[in-house]
Amino acid sequence: GNIDYYIEREIKMKYYFIINPISGKINKQLLEKNIREACLKRQVPYKVMYTKKTGDAQYLAKKIPDEECVVFSVGGDGNLNEVLNGIAKSENKILGNIPTGSGNDFDKTLKQYQNGILNIDLGKINNRFFINVACLGLDADVANNISFIRKKKWIPVSQRYNASLVYSYFKYKFKDLKITMGETQVENSCTILAVGNGQYYGGGFRIAPHALLEDGMFDIYFVEKLPKPKIIPILIKLLRGKHENSEYVTRFSENKIIIDTDELCTFNVDGEKMTSNHFEIINIPGGIKVYNDRNFIDEILQKEEKK
Repeated sequence: GNIDYYIEREIKMKYYFIINPISGKINKQLLEKNIREACLKRQVPYKVMYTKKTGDAQYLAKKIPDEECVVFSVGGDGNLNEVLNGIAKSENKILGNIPTGSGNDFDKTLKQYQNGILNIDLGKINNRFFINVACLGLDADVANNISFIRKKKWIPVSQRYNASLVYSYFKYKFKDLKITMGETQVENSCTILAVGNGQYYGGGFRIAPHALLEDGMFDIYFVEKLPKPKIIPILIKLLRGKHENSEYVTRFSENKIIIDTDELCTFNVDGEKMTSNHFEIINIPGGIKVYNDRNFIDEILQKEEKK
């Protein structure tokens, strides 16, 4: 029957693992052991590769022979975005994700879906693909400033996001945007603009609670320019996932959005930075195949058994 075909097809497919060794708290030996055992158990041929610098994951993913296979990103959302960009133009390569980063935002949405190979929507912003969220404004600045905060060694890791929030809040300059979505045009200064394919960003904030990965649409959240004291209650609501009942937050559902700015602006795209003054963001329905087998993912992520 069908199941036998599925299993046979599974066995012929090769798995590639592109590992970012500095993501989160990776124990290489344990990770490689778990990968070996999980693949042996399923009789799947596999290959492990490590990245050394930014750009490697995309390069390695692109170089993999273009035949039916699963290419796993083992790392955080940035590594996943690179692997995605390395395989997005291939018809055959399937994206896998073993989330070992600090945020793992995309996985929080993916794990709500059933097991199997899913056809999910792909976002494209100018010439870059994304799978989770693209944002511009205070929230993007917070994400972008984390690299600056990281250099301040006295700030504990657990407080980096909060420190960046405070820093970005005081430094924030409002962005003047011209936004076009279908018949809608918005010309306004913006505090927050988030374009969600997935639901979570910023290490667990559920910006787009209704976003679906398979509906061909983005959930877009827009907060116009506000007096700074009014921003804080909105951020607190956002942290608690209660921002939708704020009068200052507008939600749109669109498959294409064009943004023009007079000065250069920096989007945060799946955790990576992108700077321009013209952004075209489109949704490619079912644009990428994603391998979602929670058992397999958990087997690889399992921590050392307590002796």
